[in-house]
Amino acid sequence: MVIILTIIGLLLLTGFHSLIISGQKTIISQTQYYQRFNQSSSALQWAITQNWPTPTDQWQCLIEARFQLKACIKKSLLKIDDYILVRGEAEHFYLYQLTHYDNHKLISQSGHWLDYCPEKRSIDCE
Repeated sequence: MVIILTIIGLLLLTGFHSLIISGQKTIISQTQYYQRFNQSSSALQWAITQNWPTPTDQWQCLIEARFQLKACIKKSLLKIDDYILVRGEAEHFYLYQLTHYDNHKLISQSGHWLDYCPEKRSIDCE
């Protein structure tokens, strides 16, 4: 009887340990996601405040070393409104925003923030 209770207790402890490890992995994964999301979002906001050269069909990037922000711009291939595509980056996590370009500044409009690239071909987002 003691051996059976010991085996049941061991199985319960092993299952509980596996459950805790799984929960820890989930928490770590979600924490990393939100860190990257916030870093990318900050990069987008920072990009709006910078002076940019005239956008081209190729990505042009600026890096802010102190806060590790990286933002890039290029002309969007969308057929409407002559948009400039802005990309905020954080460890291979990207957020996008559609803006307009005027006198070395990006002009942002509400509602043009995206968590996906709006270009039709994925190669145009890389």
